[in-house]
Amino acid sequence: MKNITTTIFILFLISSISFGQESEKSNNMTYRIGTGVLVEGNVGMYGFNVINELSFKVKDRFSINPSLTFYHSIINADFNYTFPEDREQFVSGIFTDVRFQYDLIRTKKDFRVGLAFGPSFQFGGEAIHRGYHLNADEPRVEESLGFTVESHRRLGYVSQVTFDWQPANPNRRNTIGVSMSSFDGYWPYYLMVNYRLGFKL
Repeated sequence: MKNITTTIFILFLISSISFGQESEKSNNMTYRIGTGVLVEGNVGMYGFNVINELSFKVKDRFSINPSLTFYHSIINADFNYTFPEDREQFVSGIFTDVRFQYDLIRTKKDFRVGLAFGPSFQFGGEAIHRGYHLNADEPRVEESLGFTVESHRRLGYVSQVTFDWQPANPNRRNTIGVSMSSFDGYWPYYLMVNYRLGFKL
């Protein structure tokens, strides 16, 4: 099963590259880099993300957007660390996505609202503190139950909404993206909001 999902993902990458080569001839390729916030929805961790993205415009409103995103947690959902072990909790990793996007709205000033969907491969891991229990010999003393450590190499999907506009410089693009990455039937497993600065190539 893992070999099948990996093969499907590679085919998506190859198709995006071939579309991109056709688009590059007509100078319709944009490189975007950006950063933003992360919300991990399973355990409840907040952090940041850094995204690199290539956008290949196939049609006026349709584009293919392969991307590489790094993410890392900073703090838990309670915004505090009651015990020292809580500071060692983290979620971290990389997403490799291919988003197929269609711009639902486009104004005369080229402000666009786009909707995208595509496969997402996650390579990362997490260490989550399991909590505490009372010491049998000393009932008033709490002891740590240790950590649950997991490594993720899994295929899922990503859905995204973007707000994109042209700044004063005609060779730049501004984009705000809201993406939801889903794995193991959980939606959204990760929520990311980021700002991206685009460079037309």
